[in-house]
Amino acid sequence: MSSNLRPGYLRKNGVPYSENAVVTEYYDRLAMFGNDYLQVVTIVVDPTYLTGPFVVSNQFKREPDGSKWRPTPCATDPPIGTLQRSPYVP
Repeated sequence: MSSNLRPGYLRKNGVPYSENAVVTEYYDRLAMFGNDYLQVVTIVVDPTYLTGPFVVSNQFKREPDGSKWRPTPCATDPPIGTLQRSPYVP
């Protein structure tokens, strides 16, 4: 359970949530039809903007090997509005 959140939006163009929101997540491993799955259920309760709980469920299928796993290093962009100077070249 998470609380003391900064205000934001449930979706990019969706309903806002307030600093009063509480987020609870549940994780379940399932085996069905010969495959392994991970189910993540997220519940957001916010008395300021929501009249009831906002529930989202996502399912992920486990791959049998690492053939589809191609991790890449993370990169960050400079903060928006910052001045980036080019290196000085004489």
